[in-house]
Amino acid sequence: MPTIAAIYTSPVKSFSLEQPQSVTVGYSGIVEDRRFHLVDADGRLLTQRQEGRLALLKAQYSAETEVLAVQFPDGSALESTTELGDPTSTVLWGRQVPGREVTGPWSEAVSQFCGSPVRLVKTDSPGESYDEYPISLVSQASIDYLGARLENNQDFGSRRFRPNFLLEGCSPHEEDFWLGGVARIGPDLTLRLVGRDPRCAITTLDPDTGERDFDIPKLILSYRPSVRAAYFGIYGVVEASGVVSVGDQLELLQAPSC
Repeated sequence: MPTIAAIYTSPVKSFSLEQPQSVTVGYSGIVEDRRFHLVDADGRLLTQRQEGRLALLKAQYSAETEVLAVQFPDGSALESTTELGDPTSTVLWGRQVPGREVTGPWSEAVSQFCGSPVRLVKTDSPGESYDEYPISLVSQASIDYLGARLENNQDFGSRRFRPNFLLEGCSPHEEDFWLGGVARIGPDLTLRLVGRDPRCAITTLDPDTGERDFDIPKLILSYRPSVRAAYFGIYGVVEASGVVSVGDQLELLQAPSC
């Protein structure tokens, strides 16, 4: 039976991933995951698509104390409560996400790191900084199969694909065949599996360096052709909230309708 091999989160969208052993999942996704995001000088969302070096920034956030800590690759760190300023709205996947700019030293520090003006934004509601859907899943078997397409049997690692949940105990791309069904993970979380995950330029970046090193979408399309996108992994929406831990089983409660 498929199980959770790893959980990936980040309090700031596009920053380096954390690997908690257990998370609470609400209707907007993992609680406090991607609670913050960055915008450029024109108020447009800034991610690793535009600035790959964001992968080098590590962040931790406590919702209880509202303290955010960011560690930079040179060893310096910034830690403070997150005071909020002017309201703003950011377009994410065609929807307007309201939030407030985080005041204090954050924007200046990240701007210096990026070499261009950047502002840190906290969404008004948790879980609003997801892409198309709140939960993403991919299996290790699919990642291994992708690497095996190359002569040197490349190990791409799972962090490059930035899933919320990494699955083990699957056959390659088995997750695709669950689309349209309903799955339970752990004792309570229930997901309706609604779509395939279109892969973008972030997958071309080495998560340890933020540098482009391999055209992953091209490799995906070489054996999974599509005129729309390089699909790899799936998305889910939450039908019942719950706690998920590494090692929890995924059970297909409702098979896809034919």
